[in-house]
Amino acid sequence: MRSYRYRWGEGMWSHVFHRISGLALVVYITMHIWVVHHIQHGQAAYDSLMDLLHKPMFRVGEALLLAAILYHSLNGMRLVIMDSGYGMRMHRSTFWLVFAICAILGIAGGIVLVFFITGAGV
Repeated sequence: MRSYRYRWGEGMWSHVFHRISGLALVVYITMHIWVVHHIQHGQAAYDSLMDLLHKPMFRVGEALLLAAILYHSLNGMRLVIMDSGYGMRMHRSTFWLVFAICAILGIAGGIVLVFFITGAGV
């Protein structure tokens, strides 16, 4: 019996990050439905939940959500383009391009979300 070893190249990392970001989006959608569900329990219950969700831990979570949305959407577009036959020879460079765009926009957006958006008036 042969033993196989994974080659942890750009294609594998792209696959792993795409799955992780997809799972993060599913968790977010589930949590969003749960939060919206609290509206029917009255204003006081909803306000106490909103107070909890404005803590710094959830701010960081919002920044990570932004990173997941950016990566999942840009990598998804990259995969559609590659599946249509374009860019197959450039899959490594397009992975790094997507990764760089997500890193730049994710860090910039994360800084804004964590430090500058206060949530006042929500």
